[in-house]
Amino acid sequence: MTIKEVCRLCGEKNREIINLGDSPPANNFLDSQISHIDSFPLILDFCDTCGGFQLRDCLDKEHLYSNYTYLTPDTNSLTEHYKKTVDFLIKNSYIGPSTDCLEIGSNNGRFLHFLKPYVSTVLGVDPAKNVAAYAKELGIETVVDFFSKDTIKKIKNKNRDIGFISARHMFAHNSSPNEIFEGMDMILNYEGVVLIENQYAFETLRTGAFDQIYHEHMFYYSVQNMQNYLNLYSYDLNDILFTSIHGGSIVFIGSRKGVFPVSDNVKKQLDVERELLKGDKLFDEFRNLVQEVKTRTLNEIELDLKSNKKIIAYGAPAKAFTMFSFLEIDNSMIDFCVDTSVTKIGKVFPKSNIPVISENDMKTKDYDTVLITAWNYKNDILGRAESLFKKGTKLVFPLTEFSTYIV
Repeated sequence: MTIKEVCRLCGEKNREIINLGDSPPANNFLDSQISHIDSFPLILDFCDTCGGFQLRDCLDKEHLYSNYTYLTPDTNSLTEHYKKTVDFLIKNSYIGPSTDCLEIGSNNGRFLHFLKPYVSTVLGVDPAKNVAAYAKELGIETVVDFFSKDTIKKIKNKNRDIGFISARHMFAHNSSPNEIFEGMDMILNYEGVVLIENQYAFETLRTGAFDQIYHEHMFYYSVQNMQNYLNLYSYDLNDILFTSIHGGSIVFIGSRKGVFPVSDNVKKQLDVERELLKGDKLFDEFRNLVQEVKTRTLNEIELDLKSNKKIIAYGAPAKAFTMFSFLEIDNSMIDFCVDTSVTKIGKVFPKSNIPVISENDMKTKDYDTVLITAWNYKNDILGRAESLFKKGTKLVFPLTEFSTYIV
């Protein structure tokens, strides 16, 4: 673990926005319950100089990804997101039928599988061998490795003229993003485009979505911060695209200086961000929202427990690690958690010791209330609710606006 009280991107001093306490590394499940597990601080800092949000304490990549269990789900909302993104790329001539495409952190290949009919070739890079095996089943060629200079040699040996590089929800997952970007710059052709997609820092703050803060997410990018970062490498931030996926994400499009025009969308959003940062009002509101979510969620759980109702959770995403840790929820409150990922079913959350079971196993269990920890798939879950949960079940969505539904 490395601890830095100065900005990892520009070297200037940071200041604390919120301290969420200690949590185990997200997505690192256990095979069985144990009495003790190492937890690490979740402190979000802000750099006034470059506008960067980042974790103060960063875990090394081996610690984070040696036992990785996240699989990109197959949901309607993600498919719609892929379509929106690809339509945007085609409309603005960022990709075309002759483009050779590379995705870093390609996971099980679902985005590349969607992209493949619109371009010349697709290639993924992902360090998790078990995850890359699922990509292979989809017909997506994947280099199993951390993206590095050695990986670049492997890609160059495939004789592809890379004109598009996607780094979706992974560019923030490395304490030294410079190493990744320098590698991207080395392999991208001169007129090529980079796409960097992550949770949008200001949406996380505006909605109080504190559980987006976990150890994989070392950086939380804003338009100001990304523009400053790309400019350091003589790249423009050409355009941005907002999406609702993962609780509010942003797609950044960058290219070498002068290759593509800079959209008015960038300037408009920079003005919005400057206004939001005035007087630290947004930071104060974020901290108040986080406390409100904690209070309302725990009150709901405690009332049901007093009424002898059985409570379970639905969804075992990385954000659930922060939710359980910060709210101090454990298996005395939540009987089990339901998930669809084969890499998580049969495992146990560290610290809280909450077991993960399948949807089929849930059908044989008693429960009255479901805490929806995968709240970012709210529409997908509500669309399936009547066939998924027993009639009369209460669903509790802690974020982004606290709400309950009776099935």
